[in-house]
Amino acid sequence: MASCTVQGPQAAEGSEAIRCSGTSGCAVRVCSVLPSATEMLCFIGGAHLLVARSHEDNYPLEITHLPVLTGQRTSYTTAKDVDRQVSAALSTGQSLYTLDVPQLEEVRPDVILTQDICSVCAIDLPTVERVAAALSPRPKVVSLNPLNLEDVLANLTQVGSAVGMPGEAAKALSGLRARIAAVHESVARQRTRNPSAKPPSVAFIEWPDPIYVGGHWTPELIAQAGGGGPPHPPHS
Repeated sequence: MASCTVQGPQAAEGSEAIRCSGTSGCAVRVCSVLPSATEMLCFIGGAHLLVARSHEDNYPLEITHLPVLTGQRTSYTTAKDVDRQVSAALSTGQSLYTLDVPQLEEVRPDVILTQDICSVCAIDLPTVERVAAALSPRPKVVSLNPLNLEDVLANLTQVGSAVGMPGEAAKALSGLRARIAAVHESVARQRTRNPSAKPPSVAFIEWPDPIYVGGHWTPELIAQAGGGGPPHPPHS
């Protein structure tokens, strides 16, 4: 069993370097409390590194047997009532999610994937960092906070670097950029064929009552796919 130490940008300042072992290269133990981070890890071929997940992770199916680390404090009744529950919790500074600390201690992660862009969408970063700081050895907390599509793509590189798979992440990123370029070419061809046609007007609704429109990278996706009229202009 070969062993190695992960160093470089992913080693947190003031924290220990990630120690790991594996039959080929470095096998980092990863926990994810963010579904998009879980999918990114699996997309670059790192599903085998995952040792625990969030309660919202349901894709890919191969990871759904793993231990669950988070839970939600709200209960679904109606969209309007859930919005009330969320507003009430946030007004008191209460997290909307729970974190199973004993389970986290048991799986002994080297890396925890999380976010700090939305305290409603997933467990908050301060809670994750506070718990991680008490673990021994202390895991590296990797927070993903994209504002636009380019940031999302950069997150793929960030995840790859954090888990010792930079080459795999670079290859996956290249494939995604090729797919995006193909979309741009398709939209351009359609506009060339019919330059007077107006783009379809698209509204992306994230929550129905009260209505919340999609922000961050969503308007950019709509615009790049040839849609028009998003209430929020794309981030540059």
